[in-house]
Amino acid sequence: MCLPVDNKKFKEQLVQGRLEDAGDFPKVVLIDTVSFCNLKCSMCVHKEMTRKKGIMPWKLFTRIIDEIAETSPDIRVWMVFFGEALLLRKRKPSIFDMIAYAKKKGLTDVVLNSNANLMDEEAARGLIDSGLDAIYIGLDAFCEETYSRVRVGGNYGKTVAQVMRLLQLKKELAADKPEVFVQFVEMDINAGEKEYFIDFWKGQGATVKIRPKVSWAGLIDAPNLTLGDEDRWPCYWAMQTLSITDTGKVVTCAVDLDARYIAGDVNIQSLKEIWNGQLRQLRLMHKARDFKSLPENCRSCKDWQSARADYYSVNS
Repeated sequence: MCLPVDNKKFKEQLVQGRLEDAGDFPKVVLIDTVSFCNLKCSMCVHKEMTRKKGIMPWKLFTRIIDEIAETSPDIRVWMVFFGEALLLRKRKPSIFDMIAYAKKKGLTDVVLNSNANLMDEEAARGLIDSGLDAIYIGLDAFCEETYSRVRVGGNYGKTVAQVMRLLQLKKELAADKPEVFVQFVEMDINAGEKEYFIDFWKGQGATVKIRPKVSWAGLIDAPNLTLGDEDRWPCYWAMQTLSITDTGKVVTCAVDLDARYIAGDVNIQSLKEIWNGQLRQLRLMHKARDFKSLPENCRSCKDWQSARADYYSVNS
């Protein structure tokens, strides 16, 4: 069975400030550089996405990066929200051009999520050359059969080989970046493989990220989300993250795949203005533990329990 949330661990994170209000600018920005994806993963609702898929225009992308560079260049910037950014590997401008632009502007924590099915040798070199700080690769299995059931449409053998090639390339080029994380979303289907997964990838020099399943704001079943409102704490995503779709719409929630709830539009507003508008009101409700006053989509969501992870590296 899926492991329930560790309530004690989350309360420790709260004390450490992870769940506190980020203040007048977010600590994390997610940019929907592309909203297309090449897989149909079992624990993701992307395959049911109804909003129009697209690619963020370069002018909009640079507008976002420029404001971050001027306001808070040390925040974490994800080069993806709900898509596979390596679909842009051969496009002009490419995802590597986008990363390089952000790094040239002085951003210090530019990261990427990927399923790595498209991370061939050329793409791996592009990630290194662009200056990417970290990449999080979703594998979620140690066995090919499990992978095929979870990462539907992916090629396990090829993907594992490509991740290992990225790790080897870093050594050959004496490159410190990107730091390579391999991710494992713990579910009933793969729980028995977790320890094998950790041991194997630690041995390859990657950092392993184990995280709980997300319900995507109630759109799929996540039996690990067992806590009720009496144990509720402020949502990390609400308190510290701002998520932008490929069209520039800012959603109220980082797991709102379909952009059903809009807080602003970067085409006509600054990030700071949006962050300190409707999103600030949501943060104040969370901070005051006034969860009953939250909008219905936020009030009934259980994913505040999921915004956590455990990390394992060679030194741990």
